[in-house]
Amino acid sequence: MEDLRKKILARQRNEDNEIFKEATVSILGCGGLGSNIAMMLARSGIGHINLYDFDVVEYSNLNRQNYSVNEVGQRKVDATKNRLEETLPFVDVKAYNIYLDDENLDQILDGANYFIEAFDNKESKIRVFDYFVNREGKYLFTASGLSGLGSLEDVKIKNFDNITMVGDFYSKPEEDGLYLPYVSIVASLEALECLKKIREDYYGR
Repeated sequence: MEDLRKKILARQRNEDNEIFKEATVSILGCGGLGSNIAMMLARSGIGHINLYDFDVVEYSNLNRQNYSVNEVGQRKVDATKNRLEETLPFVDVKAYNIYLDDENLDQILDGANYFIEAFDNKESKIRVFDYFVNREGKYLFTASGLSGLGSLEDVKIKNFDNITMVGDFYSKPEEDGLYLPYVSIVASLEALECLKKIREDYYGR
């Protein structure tokens, strides 16, 4: 399996591959952001990925989420786990079919140092943001505003101590709709900022 991993990651820096191999990232939500971020991180060599979601795949998800028609009705965490393991069998993936609230956020905290917020609703985003504010040694990457056919120049990255925010911070799905090209820009930036932070922490910068 290690030989397979080296072949797949041959176009990346070997130093990064070794750093990412030991890292654990928890992805909170497996929708338009999370299902795509999970695959990006796995393809980048992240060794351990925890998935959290309570929803099932619906037809209306397929325009932007990393699922197929054959997966409609499946639990999102299971479908994502299966896709990751089929594509990159050396990745350790754990799937948790749960709804995250104030009580069980405490239960997942020790599972990783890096957390990616990928929820669809505003209330859950706020809950997770408030929970992670100033939480030492834990890093949250979150998104706000990613709907419509937006402009790249509107997308910003904001850093607040242990929290990184990505998005345009104003667009609304109920007004502008949700489209994969724009969603995937924000998903890519969340994944990118997470990878950069993991490498930064390794070198102590």
